[in-house]
Amino acid sequence: MKNPQRTKRQLPKEMASPQQHASSDLTTRVKRMPVKEFLKEAQDEVERQVRKRTSDLAVTSKELQHEVEKLRKVEEALRDSEEKFKSFVEEMNDGYCVIQDFTIAFANARIAEMFGYTKEEVIGKSIRELLPSELIHELTEVHTKRRRGEAVPPQYETVLTSKDGTARPVEFGARLINYEGNPAASVVIRDITERKNAEAKLRQTMQDLARSNSELEQFAYVASHDLQEPLRMVTSFVQLLARRLEGKLDAEASEYMAYVVDGASRMQMLISDLLTFSRVGTRGNPFELTDCKVALDSALINLQLSIEDQDVAITNDPLPTVVADGMQLVHVFQNLISNAIKFHGEDRPRIHISAKREGNEWVFSVRDNGIGVDPQFHERIFLIFQRLHNRAEYAGTGIGLALCKRIVERHGGRIWIQSEQGKGSTFNFTIPVEGGKES
Repeated sequence: MKNPQRTKRQLPKEMASPQQHASSDLTTRVKRMPVKEFLKEAQDEVERQVRKRTSDLAVTSKELQHEVEKLRKVEEALRDSEEKFKSFVEEMNDGYCVIQDFTIAFANARIAEMFGYTKEEVIGKSIRELLPSELIHELTEVHTKRRRGEAVPPQYETVLTSKDGTARPVEFGARLINYEGNPAASVVIRDITERKNAEAKLRQTMQDLARSNSELEQFAYVASHDLQEPLRMVTSFVQLLARRLEGKLDAEASEYMAYVVDGASRMQMLISDLLTFSRVGTRGNPFELTDCKVALDSALINLQLSIEDQDVAITNDPLPTVVADGMQLVHVFQNLISNAIKFHGEDRPRIHISAKREGNEWVFSVRDNGIGVDPQFHERIFLIFQRLHNRAEYAGTGIGLALCKRIVERHGGRIWIQSEQGKGSTFNFTIPVEGGKES
């Protein structure tokens, strides 16, 4: 039996693939055009493809060159940054090192000096040879806490002992970094010997100052207290002598006698004020809720004779309740109002007391229409025994405003004046809303 011959079946034209169409078209063109023309067209197509590929490669080459240039600049910037960092680290006064797996991987000369080694000797050493075991344990805990995201103190104080046994107080700070692709600790050690010495000296100075102030206050109290009795005796006997010799002395002798009595009285007043001044910090009452209106009324009662004598008009806004020493607050109001009465102008004296809250403090104001104070003396008037006028013009000891300043500062506040010559004065002082710290 003969095998039937396989006949080649052709697909319908509309079902042929594009490649089959192109092959068919090319075959048709080959059949229809001379070979020479066909070869030329093929060569032109190849050249066109080569030019396009060459153009694409040129663009890619430029892009690669641009990226290479960018990478080169980044590397240069990185090298420059590293050089600057190393230069900075070498020149800094603090010790710096990088610790990796408990080994010093990088160190500057300063930290090597602290440890008592050269820079070359310290690099590669285990920190177990250089740091106290308790500090290493603490640093390990800190490292663990930081890896867990827990908050830790930024610095620690410890004592560092060098190879030769020299101990120095240092401040130790560390943070996690990536060093040469691996986790590490960046450590800064600062020698705080000078700071510790300064702190110790300051503590000693403060202790000496506190002791000196205490002794001075005690001396002022004892001196002023013990001088009261002799002065009272002098004043009493001089006055007794003046009465017994009344009419028997000439005018000059009587004048001298008056000088003695006046001098003794002024000395007695000065000593009394000095005694009050010395007691502000040591004999004050505990701070408690104090109605400032009650304190003001007490001050006005004490000044009643002066107020009536000078026909003073005194007004006030509502006043708050504060945490203070009530008796000392009376002294402040009394001194400021007395000052306003004493230094009144030609018009009828007018005094207004007010208070307003500003943030965490009450600001009190005592405003008058008196003679005012030149701005150049605004600081001086709060110093003890400082007077702007002689005693013939205005009586007083020069302690009143200094006493106010000391009382206000004891309460954690401040006092100042706003005034111009001939335009009246406003004395302002503050008291903390929550009450000051007693001192």
